[in-house]
Amino acid sequence: MARRLPHAIDMRPLSLLLLFLALCVPWQAAQAQDTEPPEGTIIESVDVRGLPRDNLSPGLRGELDGLTGERLNRPRLTELAARIEAERPDVVVAVRTAASPDGRARVTFLVVSISDDGSLVENINARYTVESVEIQGIPDSEISQALRDRLQALVGRRLDHDEAEELDDRLEAERPGFDVTRRISRGSERGRIRVVFEFSEKEGTRWIPFTASRSKFVYHSEQGWSGVLDIPMGNRNHRVTAGFAFDNNDDLIEEYSGFRFGFESRKLATDRLGARIEISDFNQTWKDPTLLALAVDPGIPEPYRERLTVDPSVTFALTPFVRVTGGASISELESLSNSPASQMASALLARVDYDQRWHQPRVTQRVEASYEFRSATEALESDLIYKRHLGKVRYRYTQRRSTVIADLALGGITGDAPLFERFSLGDSSTLRGWNKYDIAPAGGDRVFHASLEYRYRVLGLFLDSGSVWDSNSEMRIRLSSGFGVQSDNAFVTLAFPLNSDDLGVTFTMGVRF
Repeated sequence: MARRLPHAIDMRPLSLLLLFLALCVPWQAAQAQDTEPPEGTIIESVDVRGLPRDNLSPGLRGELDGLTGERLNRPRLTELAARIEAERPDVVVAVRTAASPDGRARVTFLVVSISDDGSLVENINARYTVESVEIQGIPDSEISQALRDRLQALVGRRLDHDEAEELDDRLEAERPGFDVTRRISRGSERGRIRVVFEFSEKEGTRWIPFTASRSKFVYHSEQGWSGVLDIPMGNRNHRVTAGFAFDNNDDLIEEYSGFRFGFESRKLATDRLGARIEISDFNQTWKDPTLLALAVDPGIPEPYRERLTVDPSVTFALTPFVRVTGGASISELESLSNSPASQMASALLARVDYDQRWHQPRVTQRVEASYEFRSATEALESDLIYKRHLGKVRYRYTQRRSTVIADLALGGITGDAPLFERFSLGDSSTLRGWNKYDIAPAGGDRVFHASLEYRYRVLGLFLDSGSVWDSNSEMRIRLSSGFGVQSDNAFVTLAFPLNSDDLGVTFTMGVRF
């Protein structure tokens, strides 16, 4: 939701003077040797700082330019400052005068955007009367009459922050599928403003969402840099995505680089039906610990140097919260050796997704759950035969500035799965504090991972636990904890393994978008 305007307070001349005194210290320091010119001094120059003159009306620009050569009249300057504020309700203006060496006066109108300073934002509501209240984005009739009456009751008085925020919450409660943005604009008369409550449909209300962006640039102190860039192009129902990977080892055991190209539609005659196809071609680089692990365990399929994959799928939405997907994943794996032989890993795909949000005043909850099953069989001419199960659940609770996130993942593989299908933990988002090449350098066919995270604004604490192992080996639970700056899009964290013989620190940072 867009930033909301804090509640109105009286704006007295003294507070404005103190505000601009703080804002203009550098300007005052530079002019310390100048003195205030007396009333009636000839004006040598007029300057407007903080706002291009083209943003003012031609008439007001002409009056400002016409001050040059006139005698200094401070009430007149104050009147012009008020006219700038009237034309631009999003700014406040202070006037400074200084004497030039030849005894003339220099006039400066200092303009500061209200949105640039929280204390200024608090003052805008106290300065202007609400001229009108509008609803945009949905028909007025979709809002209850009682709430429409509350909105119209704002007209003719100043906008109170607490009341306006309560109205925001009530509007969202009546239309939970929409975000509400409150905007302030200049009214038809001086000293008046228009208040607009604008509704925009939330992405989560669509029956079928687009595939989430995989774009990220992350750094792991044990594993180095990884990069993925997705470039989506299209409209609300159809999209083409060009994707690129740059030495990415944050997702899988393999480090891969290359490209992918995908097309998806989330409306095929109906909002309930969508389709997607993606083609990718990646070149692989293998870490020494992985190659050593493969050398001592010939039961794991061999590594490859190129992976060409085609993934077609169809999705049907049973409800706005439940979707089922069916498709295939056909991969050709070029041998790491100089042999021209390659292997096929072709699997059928079935997936169920559940995603629901609950919106209450100042509280948001979200549950995401998925189960995916892949089966590679000879019927698809697959050289590698396997079955892969993976289930995930995420719960997110947000109240004001606090957020709690809980994650759980369980998975298992039977048969001979290729390395890109094997599980791994110990990267920038799972079992943080551990290095995946120390845990299971060739991955595993069993995985368990749980995470609990608390954020206050962008400061976060987390506790991770998990294990990745093979069915013929012992399961070992590993724990880690850490803290740092964490948001949905950027993070800088320090993480520590809690049950390791070596007390180490893992540093991670990056962006996901």
